[in-house]
Amino acid sequence: MSAVFVCFVFWIASIVLETTFFTISHWFLPNLFFLMAAIFCLHWRGVESHYIALVFGLTADCFSSLPFGIYGLTYFVISFAVRWYAIKIFQPSWITLPLMTGFFILVENGLVLLILDTFFSVGEFSSWIKNILFHEAIPTMIFAIPAFRVLIFLEKRYRIHLAERMF
Repeated sequence: MSAVFVCFVFWIASIVLETTFFTISHWFLPNLFFLMAAIFCLHWRGVESHYIALVFGLTADCFSSLPFGIYGLTYFVISFAVRWYAIKIFQPSWITLPLMTGFFILVENGLVLLILDTFFSVGEFSSWIKNILFHEAIPTMIFAIPAFRVLIFLEKRYRIHLAERMF
C-alpha cells in the first residue's frame, strides 16, 4: 500500500510542478511527467512500472494540446527501453541518471514527432532538437537527481524497497 502512496505523491507533485513551471516560464519547461515515469522505471524492477508510465503519459496528455493518447503511447513504449536499461546496465550516479534521462527524453520526443508526422503531417523537423534540448531536456536533467533522492528518501521513510520488489 505504501508503494501506491509513493506513486501518488510523485503523480501529484508532477502535476503541480509541471503546471506551475508552464505558467511561470515559457523557456524552462521540464517534462516532469516523463521524469517521474522514468525514475519509477529505473528504480522499480516490477512490471507495474510500465503501467505507471502509462498513467503518467495519460496525465501528460490531459495537460497537452496534442491528440489524446500520444504521450500515453510513447511513455508506455519508452518504458520498455528504460526498464531494459535499468535491469541490464543502470548504476545510479550523479552523471548517468541525468544523462540517460535526457537521452530518453530526446528519444520520446522524437517518437512523438514521428507519430505526429506520420498521422497528422506536422513536418516541423527544423528546430525541434534545439527546442527540445534547451527548453525541455536540460531542465528535466536538472530535476533528475533531486527527484531520485526524494524517491530514495520516501522509500526509506515508508520502509518499502521498490528496487527489490518483483511482482
